[in-house]
Amino acid sequence: MVVQKMVIKINKKLGDTAIQFEIEKQKDKEALFLAGSLVSMPTRCGICGNLDVVLTGNKAKEFTFVKVICNNCKARSQMGEYKDGSGFYWKDWEKYVPQEGPGRDGDIPVIEEDDEKLTPENF
Repeated sequence: MVVQKMVIKINKKLGDTAIQFEIEKQKDKEALFLAGSLVSMPTRCGICGNLDVVLTGNKAKEFTFVKVICNNCKARSQMGEYKDGSGFYWKDWEKYVPQEGPGRDGDIPVIEEDDEKLTPENF
């Protein structure tokens, strides 16, 4: 018996970057749910309205943070995950507020020695 999987291909423009996603799930609703969270990725800053945004992220200890950051005002929207692990959603935009103190660079977290920067290669 051949089990068919739903395959969804998404082309998304984010700032000056074109991103391709391919989703393959056995359950159609799961594929569509994941596709919805990727399609709803913000492409315009919710604070200043600028289209110059970028997908970025970082890992700290056991956590992975995926964000869209505005290159104009540095505001960000972060991807959240439902507590039951059933999917993802995009949080509201947060205004950039620089933080003072040693090793602080605004809202960019200090990456510890055991942290791994999230890049397209290890995403």
